[in-house]
Formats: sequence, structure tokens, C-alpha cells
Amino acid sequence: MTNDTDSNNTQQAFWVGIGSLFSFGFTIVSSMILSRYFEKGDYGTYKQVFYVYHTLLTVFTLGIPKAFSYFLPRVPLNEAKSLISRLTNLFYILGGTFSVLLFVLSEQIALFLKNPDLGLALRIFSPVPILMLPTMGLESILATYRKTQFITIYTITTRIFLLLCVALPVIVFKGTYVHAIIGFVISSALTFLFAIYLKNYPIRSEVKDKTRITYKEIFRFSIPLFYASFWGIIIGSADQFFISRFFGNEVFAEFSNGSLELPFVGMVVGAGATVLSPIFSKQVHEKADVKTVILPLWTSVFEKTIKVIYPLVLFFWFFADTVMVVLYGPQYESSGGYFRIKLIVNFFTVISYVGLIMAINANKFYANVHLLHAIILVLLEYVSILVVNSPYLITVISVICRIGNILAMLIYISKYFKLKLNDLVPLVSIYKIIIPSLILLLLIKYLFIDVIHFDGLLLLISCFTLYVIFFYVISLYTKLDYLLIIKPLIVRFKK
Repeated sequence: MTNDTDSNNTQQAFWVGIGSLFSFGFTIVSSMILSRYFEKGDYGTYKQVFYVYHTLLTVFTLGIPKAFSYFLPRVPLNEAKSLISRLTNLFYILGGTFSVLLFVLSEQIALFLKNPDLGLALRIFSPVPILMLPTMGLESILATYRKTQFITIYTITTRIFLLLCVALPVIVFKGTYVHAIIGFVISSALTFLFAIYLKNYPIRSEVKDKTRITYKEIFRFSIPLFYASFWGIIIGSADQFFISRFFGNEVFAEFSNGSLELPFVGMVVGAGATVLSPIFSKQVHEKADVKTVILPLWTSVFEKTIKVIYPLVLFFWFFADTVMVVLYGPQYESSGGYFRIKLIVNFFTVISYVGLIMAINANKFYANVHLLHAIILVLLEYVSILVVNSPYLITVISVICRIGNILAMLIYISKYFKLKLNDLVPLVSIYKIIIPSLILLLLIKYLFIDVIHFDGLLLLISCFTLYVIFFYVISLYTKLDYLLIIKPLIVRFKK
């Protein structure tokens, strides 16, 4: 892997990351607004709508979104339009089916989750799947053809749609959660139109020959991923289900705001995954040498991600309660407990393994790990309800099971590279980050809370600024070399 190629990958990932940053920014602003304007019960109902949607979404996508980054690098440009159309047509069918079932089964879902207000909310929301499913795969298309700057444009534009359509009516017209859902449907329609245009933009001048990739091949690739996704539904929704059903709307609202991993992790890791998945697929297809081509790229991204993510995770772990109060108000201070527990998993989610797992056709192993994960998770969480009956313990169990899943994947990949797991993980860099960070944060927190008595936003800004300055100075002595990460971006902007 040449330095120029590595630099270009960093630049491509940067654009994806910027898009994710804006997406998070607009999403968090919307959540901040709705948390303050809605009662906890109404906000809980609003969040339950998206819980139901995202839970069922995995079933109705059948693992097909990942087919874009797997097949597109393997077909000639003259077949790309046909392949994109073929995959998108599947999403029209799946999205339409999803919308109809969501409308018809809305009352049964509301009864199951013990929330009578949820039925009407789901019926209003039901057009969203047929609008949003056909937009899937856009990031993979743009990443395959090295046009990730358009991901940033798309993300910013569509999030503006979302903020204007959802939050603005609530502020200006004192709208309810029903009006917010109607606004989301409108923004989904605008997003759909923009996404369909962009899907063919990178190859707009190419001829459209019929692709050799058949529906049979697509489903042969996607079905194992669907099985994994099916178990992923249980994994992703188990804690939400137990808390929603056994602890009520208000606790679910607190849990929903706090039970999230650090969004910056998803931005950085997701950006790398979006760019690298097509590359891994192409390299494996062309039988590139594992240790001289794929491994250096993997380890380079792994180490860079750790350098960016670990200091941030540690900071937010120390100030989790304050973050929740600043974002959502004092009534959501208890959400900090969920946030602090969830942050632990981000020490392990610093590399996306899915692209490589798909490229080496380890989809069956991927599905089996998720099956085992789902079974253990549900059993443990159900037992915890019977024995302890604590929403916090449910979150702890969720994190432990997630870490076990990740370790299983990393062990598999280490065997693929014929290395020990310790050789795959940059332990030296981890030690150089964690030890000074812990010392710094303990001193800074004591200074600003116990001595100066800052709180709220002023506390976060002051502590973060001081932390960044001192950590960077220490990084120069420990030779972490953060300039190596940003040099490709500096070169890009100079051009």
C-alpha cells in the first residue's frame, strides 16, 4: 500500500466522517429540542416509533445494502447502472411491503409494547419505509467511485430537511409528537428524491449494459447477512424491549437519551468502513497478498482510529452526567448512567470488521456469532428482570455481550492473517493513550468541579480545552504522532 493510496483513503474517509459529524449534529439538536418541548411520555412514544422502525428495518433489507460495496468493485463500469437499478428495485418492493405491514399491524405493535398512543403514531409514520429503503446503498456507491464528498453534501442537505420539517413545527407552532412524525415523513420524501438522483451521478455518462450479477447471486451473498441481521434485531432491540415493556415510557425516554455509544466513534469507524469495504472486496477478488496488501491497510486504519477515539471516549466517560444535562436538561441527568455504561463498548468498536468479513466470504461465521450473541443476551436480560429488575443491569449485560461478539470477530480475523490477537491490536499505542489520559482527567475533574466549582456547558468546554492541550503535549513525548493522521487532509486542502 503506497503512501499516496493511504493518503487518498484518508481523504475519502474524511469526507464520510464530515458527513457523519453533521448528521450527528443535526440529530442531537433535534433531540435536544424535542426533549425540552415534549413531556417525557410523549417523547418516549416518539422514540418508540423509531425503535419499532429500526428493529423491523433489518428484516426488510435482507442484508442487501452491503451488496453494493461487495459487487460494484467487481463489475465493469458499463454494468454498474444495471446493477444499481437491480438492487434499488428490490428496495422498492421491500419498502412497500414494510410500509403496508407497519400500517396494518400498528395497533398490535402498540398493544405489545403497552402504549396505546403508539398505534396512531405508527400509522402516520408508515410511508417512511417505502421512501427511505430505496435510498440505501448510496454511501457505498459514492465510496466505490471515490466521490465521498457528495456524501457530505447529501448528509448536510437531508439533515437540514429533517430539522426544518421535524423541529421547526414543534418550536413555532407548539406541535405535538404527531406533528413531528408528519414532518419526518415529509423530510423522507425530500431525501428520497435527492438520493435517487445521486445514486447514478458517479456513472451518469456510462452506458447501461445488462449486469451479469443475477438476483440469485445477490441473495446468495445477502441471505447469510440477513440471518446475522435477524439476530442483530434481537441484539439491538432486546434492552429496548425489556425497558420499554417493564419500566414504562418515562424510563424508556431516559434510557433512549443515555443508552448510546459515543457518536464520534461511529463517525470515524463508519467512515473508514465505507471507504475500505469496496477496497477489500476488490483486493480479495483479485487475490491480493494478505500480509503485504490487506494487513498493512487494516492495521494502519486500526491504529489511527484508536488514536482518535480513545481520548474522546475517556473524556466523555468522566463527564457523562454533565453531558446528558447539557444536551437534554436536568430531568435527564439519570441518563448519564446509561451513557457511561454504553461508552465502555467503544473501547472495542474501534475498527469495522464487516467489510473484511464479507470480502473473505465469512458471512456464515458472522451469522453464527450473532445467533449465539442473541440467545445469550435475551436469556441473561430476562433473568435479570426476574432477579434484580434494574434497567441499568440490562444495559450492562448488553455491553458485555457486545464485547464478546467483537472479540470473536477479531480472533477470526487474526487467524485469517495468521497472527495472534495481541499482534493485531496496537497495545503500545493503547497504553500510551489510556495511562496519561486517566491521570489528566482525574486532575482536571478535581480542579474544575471540587476547586473552581464549574458546571454545565462551561465545565465541559473548560475541561475539554485543557485536556486537549495537555494531552497533545504529552503525545509529542510519547511519539503518538497525530500529525500523521491530519497530513493527508492538509495536502488535500492545499490542492
